[in-house]
Amino acid sequence: MPKDKFSTEDPQELVGMVVPGESGTLDAMAEAFVEEYVRLGWTEDRLMTLFINPMFQATHRIYRIRGETAVRDLIRKSCEKWGVRSKELTDA
Repeated sequence: MPKDKFSTEDPQELVGMVVPGESGTLDAMAEAFVEEYVRLGWTEDRLMTLFINPMFQATHRIYRIRGETAVRDLIRKSCEKWGVRSKELTDA
């Protein structure tokens, strides 16, 4: 049932928060994201949409901090590791 007012005391209210991590946590998280989608067969270009689009906050944060080159390198390394093509083949 919808509520009109937000209550900070409501234990059932969904609340998002940033949890501080140790050094290297960002890189491990980036690797986990990339590896999961590479294993699902996503191409480099498709996977980059998760990093470029600010709607995807976790991956976009990695993109802002590490940069496009680092993200693309990570995707390519993961593709190589799992034997997946990083780019789609086009009929030319």
